[in-house]
Amino acid sequence: MYCCPNCFTDYFLRDRINALSTKIGTCSFCKNKAVKVIDPIGLFDNFEPLLDLYKIDPLGVKLDDLIQLDWDVFYLPSIDRQRLIKCITGDKALASRKYSPIHKKDLDSIDQWENFKKELKHNNRFFPNNAPLLTDILPFGKFIGKIYKKGTLKLYRARINDSDKLIKISKMGKPLPSVVSNGRANPVGIPYLYLASNPKTAISEVKPNKGEKVTVAEFEQLGTLELADLRDPKRTISPFLLNDEIEFELIYKNMPFLTLLGNELSKPIIPREATLEYLSSQYLCELIKHIGFHGIIYKSSISRGVNYVIFNDKKLKPIKTYQYIITDIRNSAKRVSSKQ
Repeated sequence: MYCCPNCFTDYFLRDRINALSTKIGTCSFCKNKAVKVIDPIGLFDNFEPLLDLYKIDPLGVKLDDLIQLDWDVFYLPSIDRQRLIKCITGDKALASRKYSPIHKKDLDSIDQWENFKKELKHNNRFFPNNAPLLTDILPFGKFIGKIYKKGTLKLYRARINDSDKLIKISKMGKPLPSVVSNGRANPVGIPYLYLASNPKTAISEVKPNKGEKVTVAEFEQLGTLELADLRDPKRTISPFLLNDEIEFELIYKNMPFLTLLGNELSKPIIPREATLEYLSSQYLCELIKHIGFHGIIYKSSISRGVNYVIFNDKKLKPIKTYQYIITDIRNSAKRVSSKQ
């Protein structure tokens, strides 16, 4: 039996298999052909600390379902996950047993965040009682942080044209403090540089109308950037890189909270509600900036790409501009209620 990188969504395991493999063949689990494969038992040392998070419980659930729910490790249906875990552990009886986690997830922090949002919007703006503190976020810094060396990233910013001409490249940086309005990450008067991983996402984020022309600038990375990656903690934090029981417990208990923070930045916001709804995400960005990160990575709510917020744009420079004309705007709708 052989497994391959395509069996997993976890980036560490994919890299691990590529490093260990000395054979090209057909995967016994996902059925991909002509891929690097290894004997699954070669991953046991990586899985062993993770398995210690769970205990046998007749009232629990299948182990593969627990691991997938908590960590999003596999890219396989349940029946193949069970087969793979049995091969990794060498435990043939594993599929017949049920398990439960030894730690409870911390849901109090989620309740605190929701109460904080309500207070910030409707009660106390500058001295809220329920505000998350720097100490609440700081322990997760090493797990959500990603370092990008000079020249690693190629990023894009879009602006809708006022005329048929390209916007000057000198005007494609962050706006001036005197004109900057409320944003998902920045308050009024505090400009940040909003960028995207590709031109399509950058264009989508400025919400142009059909027929409008858009200038897109390509940015070059001039120095090292340390960014807080809040896209999807289950995908960006690999349990196989956690060092000890303390780190396992910390991340396991707080994964719902970290997921909530990521969703806070990427959820769709109705424009008329933006002034209030942006308050909590602006506060979160201030916390992350205070920790020392240069910016944040988060999922786009309207595109498949990735968005970046850079607090200080000195390590980025626009090097090229392109002009696009919007040829199609597709809107979809879902009926949620009816009235007779």
